[in-house]
Amino acid sequence: MWTQSYRESRKSRRHHLNASVIGVIVFVCTFAGAMFGMFLRNVLPKHYFEAESKDTIKVGIGLIRDDDRPCALALVTASAKSSFDDLNTASSQFATQVLALDRTLARYGPETSEIRAA
Repeated sequence: MWTQSYRESRKSRRHHLNASVIGVIVFVCTFAGAMFGMFLRNVLPKHYFEAESKDTIKVGIGLIRDDDRPCALALVTASAKSSFDDLNTASSQFATQVLALDRTLARYGPETSEIRAA
């Protein structure tokens, strides 16, 4: 029994370590991308920074951002449905348990009628 709980605690620590490592990797990649962008700004020709080029980039980013909104809405909707289903299942199980308790108390006879009425 002790070895099983020890193994479970080691597994949970591994997940925390992996999450930390992933967080550091994401930070390093984001920082490297920002540094690469600063490098490209100095290397690229100046006509890439004109108003027309910037407007094209804004339109492209706007399209990507607008595509993310329905995905986020779908995730929120799925999460709400999942929560509703979980609560619905829990309430059904509770009602079943209450009915089972009532039937069990009914088997004990009229002495339990006061408890059953409450």
